[in-house]
Amino acid sequence: MKFREDIQGIRAFAVLLVFLFHISPHLLSGGFIGVDIFFVISGYLISGIILHKKQKHSFKYLDFYLSRFKRIVPVFYCFLLIIFSVGAIIYLNRDMQSLRLNVFWAAIFNSNYYLSTLDTYFGATSSENPLLHTWTLAVEMQFYFILPLGLMLIKRKSNLQLFVLLLIVSLTAYSYYNSTYLNNKDGMYYSLLARIPEFLIGTLIVVNEKYLRLKIKNSNLTSLLSIVVLLFCAITFNEESNFPGILVLAPCIATSLLLLSQNSFINQKILSSKFFVHIGELSYSIYLWHWPIMAYFRYYNYDTTFTLFEILIIISLTYILSYLSYLFIEKPYRKSSTKKFLTLVSCNAALLCGLFFIIPPINKRVIKIPDNFSRPIFGLKSHAQNFEKVDFLGDTSKPYDSLLLIGDSHALVYKSVLNNIGELYKFNFRTVTNNTYPNIPGIEKKDFPDVRYYNQYLKLIQPTSIELKNAHLIIIASIWLERIHSLPGSFESLVTNLRKDQKVIILSDFPVLDKDPIRVNRNYLKDSRKKNIYDVKINMAPAWLENLKNKYKNIYFLDLDYNAFRDDIPFVNDTVMYYDRDHLNLFGTKILSQRIGKDFMNKLRQIQSK
Repeated sequence: MKFREDIQGIRAFAVLLVFLFHISPHLLSGGFIGVDIFFVISGYLISGIILHKKQKHSFKYLDFYLSRFKRIVPVFYCFLLIIFSVGAIIYLNRDMQSLRLNVFWAAIFNSNYYLSTLDTYFGATSSENPLLHTWTLAVEMQFYFILPLGLMLIKRKSNLQLFVLLLIVSLTAYSYYNSTYLNNKDGMYYSLLARIPEFLIGTLIVVNEKYLRLKIKNSNLTSLLSIVVLLFCAITFNEESNFPGILVLAPCIATSLLLLSQNSFINQKILSSKFFVHIGELSYSIYLWHWPIMAYFRYYNYDTTFTLFEILIIISLTYILSYLSYLFIEKPYRKSSTKKFLTLVSCNAALLCGLFFIIPPINKRVIKIPDNFSRPIFGLKSHAQNFEKVDFLGDTSKPYDSLLLIGDSHALVYKSVLNNIGELYKFNFRTVTNNTYPNIPGIEKKDFPDVRYYNQYLKLIQPTSIELKNAHLIIIASIWLERIHSLPGSFESLVTNLRKDQKVIILSDFPVLDKDPIRVNRNYLKDSRKKNIYDVKINMAPAWLENLKNKYKNIYFLDLDYNAFRDDIPFVNDTVMYYDRDHLNLFGTKILSQRIGKDFMNKLRQIQSK
């Protein structure tokens, strides 16, 4: 296909939308549609190349795949090497495994699958994941593998048109149905099947280009309306939008009309200007570099927002790295010999493999924080996705005391606390817990943002139900999230189904912080140079829980006195007690059990005697 400067301009427009969105979603809440613009352009250009060579009987699968690899892989693998290496001195030990997995899945162009199954409840958030954006490259490479097969196997143009159109309609419906009715929005966002229609809209333009161009009577008006629609989508869409689904058709169709308006003023004078063409040339490298720079800033500073000075640094670093990688890697290797290309890729792949073994020990030398201070390590075999068995804790030398502990991740913290108290005061308990959603039977599927979390919850409900029948005292520890709308009903159902000899004890929550002290301090020992100033609060039980307590006689509140513990938070003897802002580490649970042990036992015995 003939080179078009305006397409470079459209690429520039797309990457600028993505860049602004990533700087701050509040700045341009729907800027993520820049990715969809890229997909349409890719579908348009690659389909055009394949169909042109098909017409001339010169298409070769090996040549096609090799050209795609030369375009994408060299700079991408060099990028991965640098990002992985930098991560060794920025990431905390507890998050290095997450980075290693991200690098692995990105390197084999399958990060979209990995990210769709990712549970980041513990560890770095998505905005701090330097390789979060690589899912788009994975989707693109996967699509490149299947596109030539369809275009080459279907001979007649009319059949190809019908096939492409049917795929667009059916896969868009599939995406919408999964997002809306199966509560699988995250899965669809990263799904190849959900994204194929975007590429195929570009394919459909190529197949019908001559006809469609004739239908456009006023290219200036068409291009203007296309830009308006794209800007409207970029401003009004947000992360809560049901996307991709049907909504994705708006930016994709607008992009296709912009591609067809080649002779318009906007395409020729604005999108083909030196600035837009230059940014378009660098767009792939800009897309690669901008996000990890932002992610590492967020991670190191423990702040999702940027100052003006930081934004200027991000822009400068992004441009410098993009220009250098384009000039010395992307551009030369695009037209390089196969031997030179394979040599570079082989060396980079070997270096990446080596880094998988070298990076972790380097990271542990740079950031020396033992696991028992920086992550949960106690009671995991009876918790959430790690569940293997129901734990039996406390004084296990005596028969079971018919006491059960259930709940969310705060109950996971209490496992260690009650284990320490139980060993001292000679009682034991059984326990099984979950993340976010307390393992109380009856929470509805619609309250889970992703079907994976619901399935995990269901897996825990079976052993929980058995334990509930055998326990006389059921202790529940939770933060009682308001967004779990069916939780009040499920809790009341639990209470009404209990026997007369059974009691439910609501354990008051321990103090939590406004910031993660491990991230702020970057050490488990207090660093006086860091701003270790924290707001401490205790989450109170919701009003509906108080109402149910007044309604049912077998519900009891066990309110603990945390004053003796609260004054030292989050450090005792300059040692951190929390592994994040909401959860005590193993050292913290030891201190808490010492401070509240007597109070807990006195109040537990009072409830038992009633």
